[in-house]
Amino acid sequence: MKKRIITGIVGGLYLGLATYYGGAFFTFTIMGIVMIALFELDRSVIKGWKSVYKVNYLSALILFGLRLFHIDYDLYMMMTGHTVLVAIVYVIEEKSQLKDLAISFFAFVYIILLFYQVILFVSYPHFWLVYVITFSADSMAYIVGSNFGKHKLSPKLSPKKSIEGAIGGIVGAIAATLIFNYFVLSENIGPMVFIAAVGAIVSIFGDLVCSKIKREFSIKDYSQVLPGHGGMLDRFDSLLLVSPVTYFLVLIFFI
Repeated sequence: MKKRIITGIVGGLYLGLATYYGGAFFTFTIMGIVMIALFELDRSVIKGWKSVYKVNYLSALILFGLRLFHIDYDLYMMMTGHTVLVAIVYVIEEKSQLKDLAISFFAFVYIILLFYQVILFVSYPHFWLVYVITFSADSMAYIVGSNFGKHKLSPKLSPKKSIEGAIGGIVGAIAATLIFNYFVLSENIGPMVFIAAVGAIVSIFGDLVCSKIKREFSIKDYSQVLPGHGGMLDRFDSLLLVSPVTYFLVLIFFI
């Protein structure tokens, strides 16, 4: 628990500073997280290092590298180029199978594109809602679930999660969002409550996605890069889904 708290404080402060300053500092930070997350997923689900997976690292370097140097490009063309390159490598590498191709595509969309969306959103003041919703929902779900949880939310995927904890997380996210809105954003309360509630619900599924992958491949944590927390995917699993959903809702209601 001590390691978890220390890592949480240090990591939270660093991420907060990176977000506040933005620019190359934040882009480089997210790029580092992406590279580690790709490695965590690869080592968890594949048997034998195949070139079809290496394409993701190249695509990530190009995508975030261009962002670092403020070079404009069409994201659709980037996706198309990645698809063509992966398909070529899939054919050339005789040992690769269709499941390898599927996993490679999943990693590209789930890790690279979703984390890249975080960079697109960070220039908006509403981006801080991602942190507020994700971490308040997670914290309140843990507190309420630990003390009052009796009904399992998903026994097979995450035995410790409870329906009571999920409800507590949603309520906690709404409360934290309203407080943040009062002091920082000053937006209409109705949309903020809706965004917080939807974000909190999505955060649960974000956590369960990574939990299901771990159950399927019989692993406890994706890595130990974050003492007390596990890997990058263990820590940012909820945020990966909360960020795009919050971004789209903010665009609908406020932009």
